[in-house]
Amino acid sequence: MIEVRVPRLNSNDTHYVVVEWVAEEGARVAEGDPLVVVETSKATEEIAAEGEGVVRRLLPEGAEIEPGQTVAHLLPGSEPLVGLEDSRQDVAPGHRPQDDGVVITEPARALMASAGVSEERVRALGVRLVRRADIERLAAGPQTPEPPAPPYPQHERVTLGRAQRRTAELVAESHRTVPAAFTALTVEVDAALAMARTATRSYRTLVGLPELLVRAAGLLRDRFPLFFAEAEPDGVVRLAPAAHVGVTFDTGKGLAVPVVRDAGTRSLAEVSKDLMEFRRASMGDGFRERDLRDPSTVVTLHTDPGVAFAVPVVFPGHTSALSLPAVRTELELDGEGAPVARQVVNLGVAYDHRVLNGRDAVAFLVAARELLRSPEQLA
Repeated sequence: MIEVRVPRLNSNDTHYVVVEWVAEEGARVAEGDPLVVVETSKATEEIAAEGEGVVRRLLPEGAEIEPGQTVAHLLPGSEPLVGLEDSRQDVAPGHRPQDDGVVITEPARALMASAGVSEERVRALGVRLVRRADIERLAAGPQTPEPPAPPYPQHERVTLGRAQRRTAELVAESHRTVPAAFTALTVEVDAALAMARTATRSYRTLVGLPELLVRAAGLLRDRFPLFFAEAEPDGVVRLAPAAHVGVTFDTGKGLAVPVVRDAGTRSLAEVSKDLMEFRRASMGDGFRERDLRDPSTVVTLHTDPGVAFAVPVVFPGHTSALSLPAVRTELELDGEGAPVARQVVNLGVAYDHRVLNGRDAVAFLVAARELLRSPEQLA
């Protein structure tokens, strides 16, 4: 018999949720076949079979699990599935969705019983998946009935989604632990935009300033290693082994930061293909946990028309974050004093002031500007 255990998928979450069983109960699977999809705070991850056998599920969809927990057994083909029905009946029904689609995990139900939290209060939260942390917040709140409604409308309360709550935790931790500063530099991008149009036709993938900036950031790691690092106690800085550049995506489902790996050693064509896949994932089924692992810096995109500046958050464990706002047209005088239009962006970098200073930030931005002015170096 093979035990199917959920590996640790990231360094942040202590619990995951079973969101979908891909393999049917009692089905025979081969090594590498997908079994179950679990959800972290940021992504979903598919767990595959490590050998062949007949599937016996141990948990239903909606169950809350810990890293290392066994979620299924793969039984040898000759072994009968004795007690299969009993094992399914023994699973707490609280995991299963009710008619309104709300799933209450078993740890959440246990705390509801001990804390005296009613199911009506839980369903009033308005979330699809109710976890133990949700019950803890309810239990800590007032237990007395709400007073009669005043003659004027009350404020509406909205429960943030799981992804946004995780973003809130990261942002709050960043502001507590990273003393950040910010610098921006005006960068001419006419040549970069022209090259991007040519590259789009040549590579048959979308190439724009985000792709060029990710590639430029990757090339700058060797010259500016402290921008790709993590501050440790006692004045020690741990340098990243490679330029793994995260890029922000938010299509209304919550902020995600998938990672272009080894941006300093890969071609612009390869970088553009990665970002194209990330765009599809952000508009489709979302990202896998492996897409989000171990960025060493982040490029934050704020390219909606009219955005002039954006100050990014330096994530905990990072020393920098680049910001790319919208392109705008600016007039300058040529050598004869005649006005000439040019396309520019205000390229910005936020940085951990414990590790980097303003002089470092300006030098980094100037180097990025030179790469974007001469974009043939980025191919």
